[in-house]
Amino acid sequence: MMKNIFLILITIISISCKAQEYPLNTNPTDIPANAYLKDMNNELNKYIGLWKGTWDSKIIYIQFKKVKYYLSVPGGTHPYYTDLILGERKVISNNGTVEIDRITNFDEQGAEISGMFSSLRNGNWKRLYFSPKNMCGKSAALDITSFTGNQMTLHLEYMPSIYKEDCTHNAYVQQHNDFPINFPKDIVLTKQ
Repeated sequence: MMKNIFLILITIISISCKAQEYPLNTNPTDIPANAYLKDMNNELNKYIGLWKGTWDSKIIYIQFKKVKYYLSVPGGTHPYYTDLILGERKVISNNGTVEIDRITNFDEQGAEISGMFSSLRNGNWKRLYFSPKNMCGKSAALDITSFTGNQMTLHLEYMPSIYKEDCTHNAYVQQHNDFPINFPKDIVLTKQ
């Protein structure tokens, strides 16, 4: 008798946990708190891996991983989990000097690149968010404007940000009218 009650409880818990999973394209406002937007159709798998591109005689590698990630809407009123893509980069100058290497110690908690959402500019594009480290809160959108399976084109577009008086890059920005983020405006990446 006790064994049957235990089995029934386990079955109910399993069913209720499964009921909290929703497809990735579900509107977050339509799901309960602590639900899980799951990549049920493996839509994100095609982006996973190491990608390589060149610009201004530099080589950039971007490593993408798919992870189950905890998201919380500001104020913490609607937290949920979702599968998304995280990315880190490695930039090598034309003389072989490694300028940036965040791939070797890939940081899932503080990855510079995250997302894989529909772009607001074009519904056929996918969008990632790029928050380069030590850039005074500067961030950008990376739109995937074309994707063929083994190649993708990324377009960088800065997001609005606040001017910070104490930013170490202000002199560079005034001289170059840009932040020294070491990332191209447009690039074609090839899967390695």
